[in-house]
Amino acid sequence: MPNLVGPETVDTTSTDGNCTYPASPLGGTPFPTTVVSNGQPVKIYHQGSVPAPVAGVKINPLIPLPCQPGQRVIRPTVNKTVFINKQLPAVTGDEAQLVAGSSPRPLTGPFQHPTIVIGSKINP
Repeated sequence: MPNLVGPETVDTTSTDGNCTYPASPLGGTPFPTTVVSNGQPVKIYHQGSVPAPVAGVKINPLIPLPCQPGQRVIRPTVNKTVFINKQLPAVTGDEAQLVAGSSPRPLTGPFQHPTIVIGSKINP
């Protein structure tokens, strides 16, 4: 069963031929939903989410360009049918990818394991 991706979920290392971008937790700004777990809104990542950038490490001395921070995007590929707030949440088996181009960066965990309460309201 796929689990929801969270801020602590780590992707895998990738390279663009000039720099290596190490595996890193997504961080950034996950999307808050109207789904509640343990009294808090569940936060998800989806295709429009903005994970934190990844610092590059120079590997090719023949290319003079410095490493730019690797901006990542989420590529949901597993979940095609379950929507939360009209978004397909990223789950186990999905991947991140650098905007500037690189190989896919599969998401490896840890994943969220909340008990989701449907139909409740957050009391202000």
